[in-house]
Amino acid sequence: MRTAAAIASEVEARYDSVRNQTLELCAPLEIEDYVVQSTPDVSPTKWHLAHTTWFFETFVLSEFVPGYRLVEPQYKILFNSYYNAVGDKHPRHERGLLSRPSVEEIVFYRHRVDARMRELLQW
Repeated sequence: MRTAAAIASEVEARYDSVRNQTLELCAPLEIEDYVVQSTPDVSPTKWHLAHTTWFFETFVLSEFVPGYRLVEPQYKILFNSYYNAVGDKHPRHERGLLSRPSVEEIVFYRHRVDARMRELLQW
């Protein structure tokens, strides 16, 4: 029988693997490539990196970490996609118009949320 600690370690490793794979897929891109929105239905890479982070912050950390404070409150609207029950969202067809936050800020956001997720997963 596996211990709770072993299961937690496995879940954390899987989480890290998926999050790292996303960044590996982006590795060949230049910074300019992150902001392109080729059609109104295809969000920029930069937005997707932030949205997946927003998901963990919104539906995991905010729900299961007592007193959790959002990394950046504006992200609650900017990176919501279609979760109407969660609140307002930035229009999909205008995601490519967002010059800020920068790619660097989004990577920082990912690191902050991932660190908090790892803390929660070690619980």
